[in-house]
Amino acid sequence: MTEIDIVGGIYREKCAFPYWDQLFGSAGRAANALAGHIQKIRLHSALADEERPSANAVFADGNIDLKITPRERPVVFDYLHCLAVPKIFPDHDVKQFKMPDVTGDVIVKFGMLESDPCVTGEFVVYDPQSSSNPLSFSQSGSTAKHLAIIANRGEILGMARATSVDDAVTSLFDAENADVIVVKDGINGATVYERGGAAAHVPAFVTQNVFSIGSGDIFVAAFALTWAVQRRPPAVAADFASRSTADYVETRLLPINSQTPNSVPRNPASKAGGNIYLAGPFRELGQRMMIDDARNQLVSLGMSVFSPIHDIGPGTAEIVVRQDLAAIEQCDAVFAILNGSSPGTVFEVGYARALKKPVFCVTQNMREVDLKLPRGSEAYLHEDYVSALFQIAWRS
Repeated sequence: MTEIDIVGGIYREKCAFPYWDQLFGSAGRAANALAGHIQKIRLHSALADEERPSANAVFADGNIDLKITPRERPVVFDYLHCLAVPKIFPDHDVKQFKMPDVTGDVIVKFGMLESDPCVTGEFVVYDPQSSSNPLSFSQSGSTAKHLAIIANRGEILGMARATSVDDAVTSLFDAENADVIVVKDGINGATVYERGGAAAHVPAFVTQNVFSIGSGDIFVAAFALTWAVQRRPPAVAADFASRSTADYVETRLLPINSQTPNSVPRNPASKAGGNIYLAGPFRELGQRMMIDDARNQLVSLGMSVFSPIHDIGPGTAEIVVRQDLAAIEQCDAVFAILNGSSPGTVFEVGYARALKKPVFCVTQNMREVDLKLPRGSEAYLHEDYVSALFQIAWRS
C-alpha cells in the first residue's frame, strides 16, 4: 500500500483576474494533485473552525485523511492577478504555534506561515515556501534518511546565506545532508543537483495559458510521486514534475496526469529577451497602473522595455509620435494592452505588423469588431493578461 504524509499550509486563495477562489494552499494543492496516485494521503495542516466544512468538501475525494491542528482564524492570500504579490490576511504577523511531529516513510513538507513542524522520514521532499525568510529543513529538528530540497534561486541563496547558487548547493548538501537539491528558475526551468553527481537541467514547457498560483506545489508533488514513491532517478522525476506543472498552469485541473514523463509532447520554454515596445492607454489612473505593472512584469521576465509614457512622457504630436514610431521600428516585439477604446494603441499595433514585428495583445472586454485589425494582421491575442506576458516572454 502506497502512503504519503503531506505537511504544510491550507489557505484560502483569491484571484481577481482570472477569477479563482479556493481553499488550497501548498499542502492542500499537493494532496489533491496526488489523489488517485497514492492509496493513502495524510494531510497535516491547520484550520480555523469555520474553515472545516469547506475543507471537508475540498478534500473529500482521493483518500485524503485530514490531520488538523486548530488555528485562531482563517488565512487568505488575495491576488490581483496570478503574478502579483498577494495581500495576506490577517495583515499582521500570523500567530505561531506548535503542530504535532510527523513520522512516515514518504513525507512532503512545505514551509508554513503559522508553524514549522518537525518531520522524520525515510524519503522527504522539502520546499521552504518563503522568499523573504526561508527556513532550513533541519531548523525544526526534522530529519530524513533521503532528503530532496526543492526551492527557487532566491530561497536556495537565502537558506545557505550564499551569493552564488553553486556555493549554496555545496553548503546545503553538507548542512542538510541532502541527497538531491532542485533549483527552480522560472522560465529557465530547473537544475537538478545530486550529491556526488553531475547537475542536470530540466526545461520548463510552453503552454497556451498560464495560471501560476500553486505551480511550484504541483512540481513538488509530482517530484515526490516519481522520486520518493516510485524511486525513479531525480532528473527523471524533475522532468515529470515540470511537465505536470505545465499541464496544471494550462488547465488548472487536478489530480495530475498519470502518463509517463515523455508521453505528452511539449516545446521547452526559454526566455526570448529582447527589446519590447509597450503599447496601451495611460490617461486614466487604472490605465496607468496597468502600464506600470506590465512594464515591471516584462522586465522580470527577462526583457527590456520601451514605454512611451515612461521613456518619452507627454508632449506634442510632432515630437511624441516620431519617437514612438522610431521605437517600434527598433523593437523586437510589441506588447499591446487593448482593453477599452484606444485608437492610438490600435494604430501602433497596425504599424508594428506592417513592419512584420510580432505583436502580443491583451484583449479583455473587447468587442469582436474592435479586434478586426489585430486579428486580421495575425497579431497574437489573449484575454488573459498573465498568459499574454508569458507568450511574449518565450516567443520563438
